Amino acid sequence: MSKDITILYVEDEEDVQENTKRPLIYLCDRILLAKDGAEGLELYKKHVPDIVVSDINMPIMNGIEMAKKIKQINQEQYIVFTTAHNESSYFIEAIEMQVDGYILKPIDYDILEEKIKKIKQQIELKYRLKEQEILTNEIAKLQENLLVVLDKDRNMIFSNDNFLNFFELSTLDKFRKKHNCLANVFVENEDSFVANDTQDWIEQIKGVEEHKKIVTMINTALLTPQTFLVSYKFIKKTAHTILSFTEITQISIEKREFKTKAFRDELTSIYNRAFFNQELTKQINLSVEENKTFCLIMFDVDKFKNFNDTYGHQVGDKILKMLVKEVKQNIRITDTLARWGGEEFIIILPETSLTIAKDIAEKLRVSIQTYKFVNDLSVTCSFGVYEFEKNDTEESIVKRIDTALYCAKENGRNRVEVYQGDGICKKK
Repeated sequence: MSKDITILYVEDEEDVQENTKRPLIYLCDRILLAKDGAEGLELYKKHVPDIVVSDINMPIMNGIEMAKKIKQINQEQYIVFTTAHNESSYFIEAIEMQVDGYILKPIDYDILEEKIKKIKQQIELKYRLKEQEILTNEIAKLQENLLVVLDKDRNMIFSNDNFLNFFELSTLDKFRKKHNCLANVFVENEDSFVANDTQDWIEQIKGVEEHKKIVTMINTALLTPQTFLVSYKFIKKTAHTILSFTEITQISIEKREFKTKAFRDELTSIYNRAFFNQELTKQINLSVEENKTFCLIMFDVDKFKNFNDTYGHQVGDKILKMLVKEVKQNIRITDTLARWGGEEFIIILPETSLTIAKDIAEKLRVSIQTYKFVNDLSVTCSFGVYEFEKNDTEESIVKRIDTALYCAKENGRNRVEVYQGDGICKKK
């Protein structure tokens, strides 16, 4: 379906107007007639025609004056002037307004027809583009995702309403003025992608596994972070990139909760053995790369079975929870405390020497010994201490720290023992 075309024809000479309107009628769906610039301007304001054809030299308001006022209303308005040879003094002003054509009088109707047809083609093209834009917007509205289109230079040229509403903005221009790159609105969050170089962020995220193409952005209306899975489609023919942001905030929350449950001890809420194993591997790699040392402390509750047998498992559970609370108050935030199993616990002490680690273990031993637990019970713990060596593996470290703890128990409990080497416990 083509766009209906309206032409405003302004001419003060009645015979010229009468003769020219006939071919114009065949070139449009509606024609408006005015006899001077003032009348033409009023008709323009009322009907907003697609094309204005006007004489230049007219009474009351000439064509140049009328055209200037029309251009103030619509800078892109199509205007064609008809002019006599003796009106060349108006040409400079007309050229400065960048009108769409000049036709000399007496009017050659073939030239007029050709000019109007070319303008109609431009109008039709704009109309089709506008139709496509409206259709695209309506389709985009049906999408719950945030949609963005980038041109070949990675400039944002389109976004759907969901995207603008997310940032409480009315137009894409306002977003571009605030943020020169889309990646600038990505914020740091667990497991979320943040670009090292915002101008090249798409190339960076392409190298990330599909299920990890996740970004976090702040919802301006709610002032809360929301998590999105990013998908993109490169259109080879036009070099455009379509980006789609699918919200997965709830999934991300559930994932974090699952991860927390998977790596937390249910009773004491500290890390479990699975998390410790991961952290130990990280600490080994970090220490090797940066040529640094670290230590471990393993401890357990002396004769814990007696507490369970005498007072019941509920009291035993309370003892473990109170023990963890006391230990946490006596170690650094950078240290990793984990439940190894049962009444056994283990601590990673980054960038800590053996001497300091032994002092920390002794401090913990005394603190626990003097602490009053549930039912005013006294509890003691045995400690093993070990310092990382360059050729250590996860298995060798655990074996050696366990040996140190065994020595503490063999030598009377409620004491601190350092690993002595060769796996042999030296009796005190």
